[in-house]
Amino acid sequence: MQVISKLALIAIVLSVMIVLIFRDWRIIALALGAQYLGAFVLVLLSWPINMAIVKLISGWMATAVMVFTSLRCSREELQPENVANLFFKGLSGLLMIVLIFILAPPLQRRVFPDVDLLIIQGGLIMMGMALMQLGLNSKPFPVIIGLLTFLTGFEVIYAALELSTLLTGLLAVVTLGMAVVGVSMMVSAEEADSVIQEEEQQ
Repeated sequence: MQVISKLALIAIVLSVMIVLIFRDWRIIALALGAQYLGAFVLVLLSWPINMAIVKLISGWMATAVMVFTSLRCSREELQPENVANLFFKGLSGLLMIVLIFILAPPLQRRVFPDVDLLIIQGGLIMMGMALMQLGLNSKPFPVIIGLLTFLTGFEVIYAALELSTLLTGLLAVVTLGMAVVGVSMMVSAEEADSVIQEEEQQ
């Protein structure tokens, strides 16, 4: 199980880096699905599979909702980002990950002595990269992805501290509710862009 957990952590690191760097919603959706799978494996270290699977299903359902909305919205072709912007995002993400790997062991010893180090690292990486994602974006889609990622990181760490069926259901509802809010924001932004384009054409 330890080897699988390390692979899950690697999947989480790669997925959050992809979400931070890329802007194509298809790539981001695939990375988010892989991220939820990695989080599921880390939660399995603390919870039985019948409760951990709830997090995986709710996460994939939220991802599916975002994907279907992105398919529905007419999207213009994304302009390729310049190399400097990609380099800045990649370097920022790597610095955040290195910082978390440095801070996680002393944090485990002093604050979470009974929690597996992989859980702390995975949860903090998702939360830290989500905050960076929120700081670098203003459009609805990446903002909601950042919020979902932050919530997933919180759930991974909290699962190691508390086993609660009620809380599991509540967090699943929050995840799906956040996806619904994201859908509403995306549709509203799309309609506003359409109105602006029509006014410019007149």
